[in-house]
Formats: sequence, C-alpha cells, structure tokens
Amino acid sequence: MKKLLIIALIAFAAPALAHEHAGEHAKKGEHQDAPKSFDKQPAPGIWARCAVSGDVFQVGPETEFASHNGRVYAFCCPDCRPDFLKNPGKYAESK
Repeated sequence: MKKLLIIALIAFAAPALAHEHAGEHAKKGEHQDAPKSFDKQPAPGIWARCAVSGDVFQVGPETEFASHNGRVYAFCCPDCRPDFLKNPGKYAESK
C-alpha cells in the first residue's frame, strides 16, 4: 500500500514541479529579433523575449504580462513574472 501511495504522490507532484512555459519556444537562432517589451499587450501568436529568462517564445492565451514605465513585458512561464515584479529595474529595458 505504501508503494502505491508513493507512486501516486510522484505522479501528481511531477507536473506541479515542472517549469511549464507559455506558448511555443523558438528553435535556436530563430526569432532572435523578438522584442523584450511592447507599447501595448501583444496578441497571441506574436514572438517575444522573456525579460527575466531571455527565452524567445510565442505569446499564447496563458502568457502572463506586467507593465513598467509604460512598457508591457511578457513572460515565458509563471515563474518569471514574480521575479520581474520584485525588481523590475533589473530586468526592464532602459530608455
């Protein structure tokens, strides 16, 4: 019974521990000109560069955003937005 319980816990915990990314990520070398910030929230399908990780990804319906100094930043995963919000000056583009 203990083994079954351990297997069930692992099966349910693994997805929660995974670093899930929003949208599709670019293949190496593709979309390297993707912007890090936008003047307004980009529509799904637009390529963006995560301000925190630097990953290039395609904005999707689940993409999280934050605004700083009149610019909108998109994040590749739910883990990046809190880091940005703690210290936006570290990650935001300077004007």
